[in-house]
Amino acid sequence: MENKRIDLDKYLSPFTDDISILVRDLRAKILKLDLDLDEVIKWNNIIYEKNGLVYAIVVHKDHVNLEFANGIELLDPDGMLEGTGQKMRHVKIRNSEEIESKKLTNLIREAPYLNTTKKI
Repeated sequence: MENKRIDLDKYLSPFTDDISILVRDLRAKILKLDLDLDEVIKWNNIIYEKNGLVYAIVVHKDHVNLEFANGIELLDPDGMLEGTGQKMRHVKIRNSEEIESKKLTNLIREAPYLNTTKKI
């Protein structure tokens, strides 16, 4: 991961404590997996990139979405992914227990590899 540090406190200042906790927990999970991603704030979201956009933490009033840029290509046997866009899918997160889900961990781990595999 790129060494430049985002100003998380400043980013989270407009949000409620409950939402801030979700963002911090989700971010910690992503960083803990050490997937060699660059983390930046773009489009008012926390963005993770590796050979292009991988995922984004998108904050809403009562939940947080983890948006997967190539979500349509992810293996999702449990049907966690939502959305109808051409490529992007998301997982809606309302509590910290959902962040600890092994199913979510698998999606987070798989997503960066979609940007490194060559399409024919």
